Amino acid sequence: MSEAADPGEVEYDEHTGSWRFKPRGLNITWSSTEGYWKMPEKGTDDPAELKMVCWLEIEGSTPKPLSKGERYALSFKISMAEESFGWKEAPAFMMAKVGKKGIAKWARINLADVHGDDEKEVPFGKLRFEVSKNAEDTTLHFGFYELWSGGWKGGLRIHEAVVEKMPD
Repeated sequence: MSEAADPGEVEYDEHTGSWRFKPRGLNITWSSTEGYWKMPEKGTDDPAELKMVCWLEIEGSTPKPLSKGERYALSFKISMAEESFGWKEAPAFMMAKVGKKGIAKWARINLADVHGDDEKEVPFGKLRFEVSKNAEDTTLHFGFYELWSGGWKGGLRIHEAVVEKMPD
């Protein structure tokens, strides 16, 4: 179904407090099936390219806990192949949740508006969230989804996911 996320494909910058998840550092459903995804070589900055799925599910989590009382933002850097299809029928959604039992924050993303080879950051303005000072579990769980329409879609390129600490 999907290959396990490779921890070697996740980078942490201590200076900025930000995480960078390359495609192989994410759990991408159906990524091990060549008919559905074209995955980049290990250690490269190439994107994962969706060939065709009806169930888009990309998930990740921070390998180390986030800092309590801090504000963060989640975004994905994406582009579209020229032959992309299926994105007009339903929007995609991004989710961020601090702790397994945390409350999820959602953002709706209209991928029909994304065209061309240029990398775009979604959602516009990023998905922002705060880690409670009282939180017991501060691991971030996040995802990028479109699994409700049941329609086939393709052409989406995932360049990376970024979790960054926001300034006060």
